[in-house]
Amino acid sequence: MKMAQDPADASATPALLFWSRLIQGAAAVIIVLSLTLLLAPGLGEAIFNLVYFRQPSIPVEVPSLALGYIWFANGIIGAVMAGWMICIILLARGPFLEGRLHAWNTIAIPLASWFFIDTAFSIAHGVWGNVLLNAATGLMFGIPLLFSRRYFRAGH
Repeated sequence: MKMAQDPADASATPALLFWSRLIQGAAAVIIVLSLTLLLAPGLGEAIFNLVYFRQPSIPVEVPSLALGYIWFANGIIGAVMAGWMICIILLARGPFLEGRLHAWNTIAIPLASWFFIDTAFSIAHGVWGNVLLNAATGLMFGIPLLFSRRYFRAGH
């Protein structure tokens, strides 16, 4: 059984379709990780502890009230990240496939801004695990954005 093809997919060049799908896949990975912070806060906390403390638990006793706040803050981070990634998927499925420069810019500029700000902050605080996560995320999005850029032109 053949599924109906998205009209935007049908008019896209094969290269843009490929790069769009990689961007969508990267965003889907981030959504899954983000939802972990919302739906499995203990697992999300363990991931952050690995990044920050290089172990799955906080090396000090944390009062339950503070733990509740940490889980809430991580959930908010997860919600913001998931929402941002949904926006990226919608751009990648629509105007990106049409070769619209504003779509490429609207994906690339916020991602690059996040990458440099978050990575600089992580370096300043010596959180090298987050620098590595940022590098992996940067590569997941950066490679398709870099290689797709030539398909976009001003005024389109």
